[in-house]
Amino acid sequence: MKFIKSKSTVPKEKLLKVLSDNELVNRNVRFDKYIPEMHVKRGKSNPDKIRITCQIKNTATKDNAFLVGTYFSGKISEKDGVTTLKGYITTAPIYHFILFCFVVFFVYRCFALGGFNLTPVILVAFDLIMFWREFKKQGMIERYIQRATRRAAESK
Repeated sequence: MKFIKSKSTVPKEKLLKVLSDNELVNRNVRFDKYIPEMHVKRGKSNPDKIRITCQIKNTATKDNAFLVGTYFSGKISEKDGVTTLKGYITTAPIYHFILFCFVVFFVYRCFALGGFNLTPVILVAFDLIMFWREFKKQGMIERYIQRATRRAAESK
């Protein structure tokens, strides 16, 4: 989980417009293999809440955001001419909550039975191997937000 706080002197609506424009934000940025595409959604009841999800294009497998996937959830506010975007980036919170419960249970059982069990270690290793690309999306979303803030300030 990463916490993000980005400040800019750009008006809130302009920053939201730039955040929604993948082509503008990713212009002149070289990607090694995969091209990330960000989807920005605003809250229906509270338009200050935003959610940014990342989908990888040009892959052999479908990027289906298993169990919610990686996303930024935050709030945008404007006060005294400063627009602040703050929130957090997390990966598959439902899956990781279940995994955390299993690890706690297995560690408890290890102490209760007085023996060591490799199951928690194997589960954590499996988690890191299977979700490596999802964890890399956290950095992609963070850099996307920083680039969008910078591009919005440049086009002022």
